[in-house]
This record gives sequence, structure tokens and C-alpha cells, in this order.
Amino acid sequence: MNVYENFVNENEEKIVRMGRNLITLAEKNELYPKDDEMWNAAVTAGNKLVTINTTYGMKSLSELSSKEAKAVSHYLHKYGLDHAPVPMVQ
Repeated sequence: MNVYENFVNENEEKIVRMGRNLITLAEKNELYPKDDEMWNAAVTAGNKLVTINTTYGMKSLSELSSKEAKAVSHYLHKYGLDHAPVPMVQ
């Protein structure tokens, strides 16, 4: 069983999915296409979120930098925590 199939709770799964979506939306240039600093913050935040509660990952959302937190807040306001996984290809 991989780490993504063994979530502690439903909220942890949503946080990991949000991290994956942040990365995918940035890579598809749907988040911050003209702002390199915020684009990078979204990808970095996404990378941190997909590792939450792992041995090497972050343990709390308070570990996000202010720019990363801003990117997460923007995502939450635009898409919400329950947004479905975003496919990289269509």
C-alpha cells in the first residue's frame, strides 16, 4: 500500500489532493501564469502538502512560507478544499 492509500483521516487526503492540484494547475499555467514568484510558491507549497505527515515531510501548515500560504489561500478561495483531482493531460 502506498502512502496515498493510507491516510490518517479524510482531511489529510484533501490536503494531499490540494497539493497535487496546486502543482498541476501551475504546470498547466492556470495558476499565476505571469507571476514567476507566486508560480514557484504554488509549486513549492504543493510539494510540501503532498508530503504532509510523512517522515520527511511537513507536520503542520504553519511551516508554509508567507508566499506559499498566499498561494494555498488563493487556491482555497478559487477551488475549495473538496475540488476533484486535476488531470495533467486531457
